[in-house]
Amino acid sequence: MVKTLLLFFLLAGGLANAASLSAQLDRTTVALGEPVSLTVQAQGLNLDALDAGPLGARFDVSGRTLSRGTDSETLVLTLYPRVAGALQIPPLQLDARRTAALPLTVTDGSDAVPRVTANWVLEPAEPRVNQPTRLTLAICDDGGLQWQRPALPTHSGRVVRALGEDEGDGEHAAGEACTLHRFHWALLATQSGAAVFTAPMLDASRFGQRLRFPGPPLSYHAAALPVWLPAHVPAVAPVVHADPLPARWPLQRPLSWRIEVVGGYSADGLKALLDLQLNESAALGVYPPLIEVITPDDRNSPLTRYAVTLFLQPRASGEVMLPALNLPWYDPARDQLASQVLPGRSIAVFDPRVQLARQVVGGLAGVLLLAALAWQGRRMACWRMARRRGLRAIREARGNTELALAVRQFSLTGQSAAPSLGEWQRRLAQETRGCDVADAVQQMEQQLFGQALPTPAELQQALLRELAHACPKPRPPWGRARD
Repeated sequence: MVKTLLLFFLLAGGLANAASLSAQLDRTTVALGEPVSLTVQAQGLNLDALDAGPLGARFDVSGRTLSRGTDSETLVLTLYPRVAGALQIPPLQLDARRTAALPLTVTDGSDAVPRVTANWVLEPAEPRVNQPTRLTLAICDDGGLQWQRPALPTHSGRVVRALGEDEGDGEHAAGEACTLHRFHWALLATQSGAAVFTAPMLDASRFGQRLRFPGPPLSYHAAALPVWLPAHVPAVAPVVHADPLPARWPLQRPLSWRIEVVGGYSADGLKALLDLQLNESAALGVYPPLIEVITPDDRNSPLTRYAVTLFLQPRASGEVMLPALNLPWYDPARDQLASQVLPGRSIAVFDPRVQLARQVVGGLAGVLLLAALAWQGRRMACWRMARRRGLRAIREARGNTELALAVRQFSLTGQSAAPSLGEWQRRLAQETRGCDVADAVQQMEQQLFGQALPTPAELQQALLRELAHACPKPRPPWGRARD
């Protein structure tokens, strides 16, 4: 029994002496942003249980590769330094074994990797709770790096929304010129007090090589809003634009009114404010508004922009007043509640049935007017042609007999020849106006009975002068016409 226990302890001591743990770096000098590989080799140990936590203080562990042999294991850790200067890889412990501390020099830039500086800009620098704020990460380099937008960590007490990015000229802290890359976010503090914002490592690439630089920390203080301030009221003045409304609108037809609101409201807060002010009445029906998020004109603006569509239905004819909208906001400079008011609008509401009846009556009146004008035009054309024919017959008459016949046949309405000159004179007086032919008829009758008065030619000219201006008396279109 004693020999067996002695043999067991000898074998255990031999296995313990056979276990080993060592670490080495692939290089001892790197530039800030470059990776360095730490290789850990072990015999008789399980590297899955190796705790790499001590490396997190000065390094970002971005890669971990484990390989196993027949009697050994190799773990390769890809490290990116978080700071520049003379660093040290801390000892790593596994069971009873520890690796040796390894020195590492990290330079701020090199021939292959440019010097990079980064800082945060908060506008305004001291925001209030629920006040839209623009958060900007400004990165300076030599212009040869391609940057990726970092994913900011979520945290209670703030809401972060990604905006746009831009590039321009800048300077390092020492005054050296650089290319400035800026990433923008909208930051909304939902809790008052001090807050610390720790940025992740910043990813970049240069000629296909992946580089990672430490992100700067950000600390800010969010001022509390007054306790008397109502809910959903932001600390920024809104800008309101409303589409023009029609001057007239038909009864019972839904009307959509589009309004744009730029400010610090949330969709739920804006809807709550509108629900308090939009009330139905006997003259106007109100439906729930439609609130849509639209992109601001300035893509880097932290303000929200909504398109609000109000659906209204006029229920009474006459002048109907649309409701006024009051959008409250908190004025930090004056420490008081302010408001942006969109005045109510008045529109004339009409009954489309009455309008349709008026249109029908107007159409019928127009048709009758056109018919009367057509009848009058046709009548005028007819009597003008008849007068022209009668004047031509009088002008071409030869002798008293032919002249008398042509005169008795003269008619503006196309009647048959009168049986006598007296009858023709009476009929002409009834049909025409402003035409005095009594003297000419008397002289013509005297000529026919052989009395030597004016010659036929003179009598002919006298008749032509009088009858050339003959025109019929006006008659209504429904009067009896014999044309």
